[in-house]
Amino acid sequence: MKDATQLRRHLHIIRLVDRPFTYPTLKVLSAHLRDHDLDKHSIDTIERDLHNIRGEYGIDIAYDRSQRGYFLNIPDDEDLSDFRAFVRLLEVRERFEMLTRAGSQAGRYLQLEQHDGFRGLDLLSTLHQAMQRQLVVTFTYRTYSSLPDVQQRTRRIEPGLLFEYRNRWYLDGYDLDVPNRQTGERTFGLDRIDNLQLTPQPFRPDRGIDYRAARQHVIGVTAPPDQQPERVVLRFTGVQREYVQSLPLHHSQRVESTDYKANLTVSLYVKCNPELEREILAFGQFVEVLEPHSLRKEIGERVRLMAGLYADQP
Repeated sequence: MKDATQLRRHLHIIRLVDRPFTYPTLKVLSAHLRDHDLDKHSIDTIERDLHNIRGEYGIDIAYDRSQRGYFLNIPDDEDLSDFRAFVRLLEVRERFEMLTRAGSQAGRYLQLEQHDGFRGLDLLSTLHQAMQRQLVVTFTYRTYSSLPDVQQRTRRIEPGLLFEYRNRWYLDGYDLDVPNRQTGERTFGLDRIDNLQLTPQPFRPDRGIDYRAARQHVIGVTAPPDQQPERVVLRFTGVQREYVQSLPLHHSQRVESTDYKANLTVSLYVKCNPELEREILAFGQFVEVLEPHSLRKEIGERVRLMAGLYADQP
């Protein structure tokens, strides 16, 4: 349990020295930990924590002499989103440690979503290894529309990015055997991958695809490389406005206005794809698409088709 407590302590320290900088002193850090039921720690313990955070996670917490306190030192040329993603992983680990400490009694107080039937989690390790070593992988892939008796060809893929959406895992990669007239960027659901093999063939060094940047403006899975992101404006009413503020649809979400009728207008900068449409439709009559006109028209058509299914209701 010592490791779990140490992880909690490290996360509290990282959050306290993060932007916007307040430059806490060692005494302030110690008092903060004590206020959060992490016991009182000596200055030497806090200094050891700072050293361990740097050694274990590669996160540099530096001392600013002019401010007389500590701050998160991330170089200007380093991607801040990399750091944010890593901290989220630490937070997931922290929650896992909490559940582990609860032991078999956790089930009395917690109900988790059931996803026992999902396939593909066992592939994560091999794919992660392939990306680290920059090696091509091979596998067979069956789409949902594939006929069960059709022989699937073996694909040769340069794996680029693993990501999760709605408790399913996906792989972005480059298909080496696509026709010349097509782009080789593809997305694969891990639950539909079979016969995964790691090969000794290295990546082509000049491919130059930034998979993370390509997903920066995407909700969900569908991300056509030739499609540009657009400004999407949505107006929410009722209690749904509270939900969309507490859990934004996308990191680009910005509040545009509120009014006396308790309407909330927000904007997103995203690619318009089927997943965005499903997110909007999930809010039912409590959301209206204001921009762009093409998305407003598409949602309106879907609503009309849905209404047609219930046309015979009295």
